[in-house]
Amino acid sequence: MEESSRIMRQAAKIQSRINSNDKKPRPFGTSQLLHQSEIHFIDAIEQGEGINASRLSQKLGITNGAVTQIADKLVKKKLIRKYKKESNKKEVYLKLTEEGEIAFDNHRIFHKELHDKIVEYLDGLNKEQTEAIRGLMDVIEHYLPDLSKEGQQT
Repeated sequence: MEESSRIMRQAAKIQSRINSNDKKPRPFGTSQLLHQSEIHFIDAIEQGEGINASRLSQKLGITNGAVTQIADKLVKKKLIRKYKKESNKKEVYLKLTEEGEIAFDNHRIFHKELHDKIVEYLDGLNKEQTEAIRGLMDVIEHYLPDLSKEGQQT
């Protein structure tokens, strides 16, 4: 019982740290501080050709108005640019600037390093240990509400 209480306290501490980190902007290798919503917006744009605002709205599950608001902030921070194609003057497209590409790359590096450390740890476990962790994840997933599906019919 004492060990399970310690694990629960540690899980709460980790969740609190995640919540706190999500609220604090970070530079991601650029001169601009970025909030989680902004770096995930940049990540959704990806590198290369760019993406239209409607597609980005669908990809992120946010309204077109929210896309416009975040995009305007990131244009001011010189991390993305808006443009229109010759073939379609109506549709607005978004593309990363050089500084936006740096933020994109550093965000991906952060996630890759965390992923690699977790995989390295998990790969060192035996079958019983792995099954115990999987069981814990199943319990958490089952009882934690999925707010992204709120209002949708099941």
